[in-house]
Amino acid sequence: MDQTLVAILVLLATALALGAAAERLRQTAVVGYLLAGTVAGPNVLGWVDGGDRVHAIAELGASTLLFSIGTEFSLARLRAFGARTFAAGALQVALTVAAGMAAAMARGMRAGPAFAVGAAVSLSSTAVGARLLAERRTIDGAHGRLAMGVLLTQDILVVPLVVAVGAAGGGDPGAAAAGAVRTALGAAGVVLVFAALARWAFPWFLAGRGVSRNRELVAVFAAVCAIGSALGAHAVGLSPALGAFVAGALLGSSPFAPQVRAEVAPLRTLLATLFFAAVGLAGDPAWAASNAGTVLLATAAIVAGKAAIAAGSARALRAALPVAAAAGLCLAQIGEFSFVIAEGARSSGLLDGDMHKLLVTATIASLLATPALVGAAARVGARWHPPHAHGEPAAPAGRGIVIVGYGPAGAQAFRDLRARRGAECTVIDSNPALVALARHEGAHAQVGDAGRAETLEHAGVPGARLVLVTMADVGTAEHVAALVRQMAPQAVVVARSRYHAVTADILRAGAHRVVDEEELVGARLAVEAEAALRAAR
Repeated sequence: MDQTLVAILVLLATALALGAAAERLRQTAVVGYLLAGTVAGPNVLGWVDGGDRVHAIAELGASTLLFSIGTEFSLARLRAFGARTFAAGALQVALTVAAGMAAAMARGMRAGPAFAVGAAVSLSSTAVGARLLAERRTIDGAHGRLAMGVLLTQDILVVPLVVAVGAAGGGDPGAAAAGAVRTALGAAGVVLVFAALARWAFPWFLAGRGVSRNRELVAVFAAVCAIGSALGAHAVGLSPALGAFVAGALLGSSPFAPQVRAEVAPLRTLLATLFFAAVGLAGDPAWAASNAGTVLLATAAIVAGKAAIAAGSARALRAALPVAAAAGLCLAQIGEFSFVIAEGARSSGLLDGDMHKLLVTATIASLLATPALVGAAARVGARWHPPHAHGEPAAPAGRGIVIVGYGPAGAQAFRDLRARRGAECTVIDSNPALVALARHEGAHAQVGDAGRAETLEHAGVPGARLVLVTMADVGTAEHVAALVRQMAPQAVVVARSRYHAVTADILRAGAHRVVDEEELVGARLAVEAEAALRAAR
C-alpha cells in the first residue's frame, strides 16, 4: 500500500508539473499527463514501475471520466445518434482490422499475428477523444456526435476483438464463443439492473429531504454509481469504461443529472489524470529513439490510414463530407484498449517483443498528436456547422436569462420578468421541490449546485445575456458572480445582498449591479413612516 501511494503521489506531482508546462505552451494538459507517465516510468527515471494497483486505479479514472460524460448523454440523445452512426463505427473497425492485417502480412507476418496488429490499431481512445471534444466544446457538434457514436461502438467491440485475438493465439474457439455468449448475457443483465435503479430507485433516493439538503451525500452517491457501474461491467467481461458510460447515460435522463455530474467532477479530474499518466508509463524513449524511422513511419501511416477509413466509413453511410472528415481526425489515434490486445497477443506468443514495443510506442505517439488532430477537426467541422454550433453551451433560443435560486426572491423575479418581458428563463436550484415548482410555473429548471462551473455550463450560462443571483448567502453570491463573469463576460450579473456591508464585496466579485436589501428596506420604511404620519393627521 505504501508503494502504491508513493507511485500515485509521484504520478500526480509529475503530471501537475508537466500539465502546467503544456498549458503554458498552449497545449492541452493531457499531453503533459502522458509525458509525465513516460518520464516517471520504468524506462526513464524509474520512479514508478506501473504495478497492477496503479493500472487498476488508472482504469477506474477512465471509467469515472466516461461516467461523467455519459450523464450528458441521456437515452434520447443516444437514440439521436441513429443506427447509421453505430453502423459507421462497425464498418470502421472492420475496415481498419482488414487494412492493418494486410499491411502486416505485406511485411511478412503470418495471418494470426497480423490479425492481432489490425485489431490493436482499429480501436481509438474514448477517454482521450471524449475529454478533448468536451474540453473544446465540440462534443455536441455534428462531427463530435459522430465521433462519440463510433467510439462507443468500438468499446462495444472490444470484447469480441479480445476473444478473437485469444483464439488466433491458440485458444479454444468453442470456449471463446461460450465466453462471448456469457459476456453478452451478463451485459444485458447489468444494463437492465442499472436501468431499473436509474428509473425508480435513484430518483426516490435523491429526492429525499436528507439527501437533497446535503451535497456530500450526492457526491458519495455519484462516486458509488461511477465505481459500481465500472465494476459491474468488468465482472461480466465488458469494458469498465463502457459500463460506466451506459450508467451515466441512464442517469442523464434524470433531472438530477447536472447535480450528479457536478459532484463527481473532482473525483473524475483526479482519477482521469492518473489514467493518462498510467498510459504514458509504457513509453520507452530509448527504444523509440533507436527505431525512430520505423516509429514515425508506422505512426504516420496509422494516423493517416485511420482518419481516411473513419471518414470513408461515415461518408459511405451518408455523412456530410466536412463532418465525416472532422470525425475521422478525431478517431485517428490508437486507443488505450489497444494496450490490452497488444499485451494479450504478446503473452500468447502472437507478437514478438519488438512488434509489441512498436505498437505501444505508436499508440502513445498517436495519443500525443490527438489534441492537434481534434483542434484541426474543429476547424474542418466549422465549414459545416453554423457559427454558434460548435458545441459551445450557448443558451437555447429565448433562454438568455438564468436565475440562480428559486426561493421567494427568485420566484418573484421570474414572475415579474415573464409578466413584463415575456421572457423565458432557466432556473438553477439545489432543492428538487423548488425546481419542480419552477417547472410548474413555466420555467426551464434543473437541480444543481450553482457553485459548480459544470452546473452553470449545463444551464447555458456561457450564452446568457442576464444572470440573476438571488441566494441570500453572501459567500455563495460572491462565488457564483465570479464564476459567471469568468464564464460569460457578455452577461449582465445582478445579485442580491442581504447586508449593506457586503455589497461592495459582491460587486468586486463580478456583479454589475447589486440589490442591497438593507437599503431597500430602509427606503421602504421611510415611505411607510411618511404614510403613517399623513394618516395620523
